This record gives sequence, structure tokens and C-alpha cells, in this order.
Amino acid sequence: MALLLTGAIISTDVGAQDPRFFTRPGSTVPFSPAVRAGDYIFLAGQIGVEDDGKVPPAMADQARLAMEHVRDALALAGGTMDDIVKCTVMLDDMSRWGEFNKTYATFFKPGRMPARSAFGTRGLAFGAGVEVECLAYKPLKRGR
Repeated sequence: MALLLTGAIISTDVGAQDPRFFTRPGSTVPFSPAVRAGDYIFLAGQIGVEDDGKVPPAMADQARLAMEHVRDALALAGGTMDDIVKCTVMLDDMSRWGEFNKTYATFFKPGRMPARSAFGTRGLAFGAGVEVECLAYKPLKRGR
């Protein structure tokens, strides 16, 4: 019985690993865009900024870029948008919430909308109008 129990304990630990920190090649920012800790992938907040560092004035463009950056950060850790279970949205102007939602919703399949919180801020990096931070659940492959 003790041997059987020991085997069960060992088998539940198969696939466990320390957190893995993912970075973009050439990035100099002081954070990881994605960190995998067990079955979860934590994403840093992403803003709607162009590759040249400019923030477009239209919320639709900022929302699209922010969500594309979320998708790209998630891919660094092997995830997809289908793995996202929770997002937090920060807006510099809550009156733009509906405008943001129109674009945000297009990044998810119907019936697979993550849980979400949204709140207003006094300012975001680079003068952005929106920042999106997400959490994904992607179980590690477990041996049997």
C-alpha cells in the first residue's frame, strides 16, 4: 500500500517545472511579456503601440494592436487566444469602453469569452488609451 501511494504521489508531479520567463528577441524592457508557471501563463500588460513606438489616436487601432500584442506574447509561451481565461483592461477614459469592446470581442470565439475586469486610470505608458493584461490556462503535457 505504501509503495502504491508513493507511486501516486510521484506521478502527480510529472511535468512540474520551475517558472519559465519568455522574452522577445532584442527587447530591452525590464519585464517578461509572458511567464509560464505550471499550467498557467501570465501575460504582462500590453498597450496598443505601433512597432515605431507611436500610439495611434483611434481606440479601434489601439485595441487591435493591444490584442495582437497579447496574442504574440502568449505565443512566446506556446499559448493561443483560446487558452485565455481572464483579462484585465485599463482605459484612460472609461467613456471609450464600448469602443474598445467592439474590437476586443473579435479576438475570441463565441462562447469562449474570458472573465474580465475593466477600470479607468489616470494614465498609461506612452500615453496609450488602453492596456490589456491576461492570464491563460494551458495544462502541461503529463506523462502516464
